[in-house]
Amino acid sequence: MNKDEEPSGQDGGRSDVDDVAGNAARVAESTEPEDGFPSPDELIGSFMSETSLWPVLIVAIGSGGALGAAMLILAGVDRNPFAAAALLGVIGMSIDVFIQAKRKAVYRNIAKLLGLLWCAAFGLAGVGVWTGIAL
Repeated sequence: MNKDEEPSGQDGGRSDVDDVAGNAARVAESTEPEDGFPSPDELIGSFMSETSLWPVLIVAIGSGGALGAAMLILAGVDRNPFAAAALLGVIGMSIDVFIQAKRKAVYRNIAKLLGLLWCAAFGLAGVGVWTGIAL
């Protein structure tokens, strides 16, 4: 048989190898998103839903809250302009995440985590001012 001749047969020259390769490609396309790495929102959601991961979440919230409290105290009590600029940037990014979470369900867990971080920051800043550490 020459290259120019059409193969004879009912399947038009397709072999079993072509069928297997085509099926494998379709299966790979349909399962690829499921096998991918989870999004950051899903990872944070797993920390919030798994009770065995709560100690890690508490440490992360405490660390982030301490950083936020330092920004609040430096901007509010010490009147540091660089801390105020950093605080404005973080507030702006947080507001953007909250708006996106309200519009889409994609950022819900990130918004919850940011809310917990801000609560911890205000709480720790209040404790720092109340005890006189921040004065």
